[in-house]
Amino acid sequence: MATKPRSPSETQPSVEIADELIEVPKFGLTDTTKRLITEELFDGTPIPQASNRLPRTLAPRTLAARKERAQLPRTQEDHEERSELDRKVLQEVLPFWDDNSRGVPNPFIRSGIFSVKTGVAREYLDNIRIDSLSNYQVRYEGKELQQDDLTVWMALINLARNQPIADKIFFSGYELIKDMGWRMHSETYEKVKQSIQRLKVTAIQIATSNGAAAYSGSLIRAFGWNEMDPQTGNAKWMVRFEPSVSSLFMEDTTTLLEWQTRKAIGTRATVALWLHAFYSSHRDPIPLPLSKLYELSRSGASLSTFRRNVKNALQTLKEVGFLTDFDVKKGDIVYVTKRLKAKALANQNALLS
Repeated sequence: MATKPRSPSETQPSVEIADELIEVPKFGLTDTTKRLITEELFDGTPIPQASNRLPRTLAPRTLAARKERAQLPRTQEDHEERSELDRKVLQEVLPFWDDNSRGVPNPFIRSGIFSVKTGVAREYLDNIRIDSLSNYQVRYEGKELQQDDLTVWMALINLARNQPIADKIFFSGYELIKDMGWRMHSETYEKVKQSIQRLKVTAIQIATSNGAAAYSGSLIRAFGWNEMDPQTGNAKWMVRFEPSVSSLFMEDTTTLLEWQTRKAIGTRATVALWLHAFYSSHRDPIPLPLSKLYELSRSGASLSTFRRNVKNALQTLKEVGFLTDFDVKKGDIVYVTKRLKAKALANQNALLS
C-alpha cells in the first residue's frame, strides 16, 4: 500500500554530519531513474518529495520568499525548486576547486560504494547496504563500482563544475583519458565507455543515520558518444548529471582530492587509491582497526592478504608524498600521519615563529 507523501509544510530534520549541525535536503528520484528501478527499491520505503536544502541562516527576505512559495500550487513550486537545482554551479559552492584539487562527496570516499576490488567481471548488487563511516547510511543497486569508476566520475564532474549542473557537458574521449592519465589505446576508450554506462545505470540512496534522505538517484543521468556539440558543430561524447547530485557538494561534506597524487598512485594500486581518498577526507586521521578499513573498502581478499596490501599501499602513499609516516601496531591498529599542505604548513610555521 502506498505511503501518504509528506506535506511540504513538514519541518526538515536536523542531523549532525561532519561535526556540524545541518539541515538535511529531501530529493525525489528523476523520471530517468524511476524508469531504471522499481517502486519497491530501498525496501519499499517511499522516497520523499523534492525540496531545497535550507541554509543554516535565513535572511528575512529569504524567509518571506519561502513563505510566498508555500502558497504556490505544488506543481509550480516543484518547477521552481527544480529550476534552482538545475542552475546550481559547483564552482560557486566550492571556490577552491581547481584541476588539481577536485571535489568529491564524503559518502563516496568514506564507504565501499567504489570498492578496492579489481575483477573484470562486475557483480550486480541488488539494493544492498554499503558499509559507511560517520552518520551516513548508503544503499546501492547496479553493477559493482570500483576505483576506476570513481576516477572516471571525478573527471566528468570536474568538467561540469563551471556550468549549471543540469547542462550537458561535451568532451572527447581523448580529453577524458588524457585528464585521467590513462594509456591511450582503443581498449581504454572502450573501458571508459563501459564505466560511464555503469555509472548511468545505478540507483543510489545516501541517507543520514535517522533515515532522512539526503540523495536518491543515479550517478549520471544521460550519456552519448556521438552527440553534436552546439558550440563547435562536431560530434563529441556527452554526459548529463542529475541536478540533485549538487546537494552532495557542500563545503562541510566535500573533500578536495589531490588529482595529481591520485594519478601518481596509478590505476592498479586500488587499495592505495581508496586509502588516499579516505584519509583525504580527514584533517587529522585517528587510529583505526584494520578490520574497519577492510569492512569499509569492501575488499574481496582475505584479511591476511588485505593486511599485506594495506602496508604496501601505505608505503606507496608515503612515496608519493601524501603521508609522512605510518604504522600498523599490535592489535592491527593502523596509524597514519599526513603531510601538511603548503598553506597549512605555512600557518603552522607562522605560529611557531
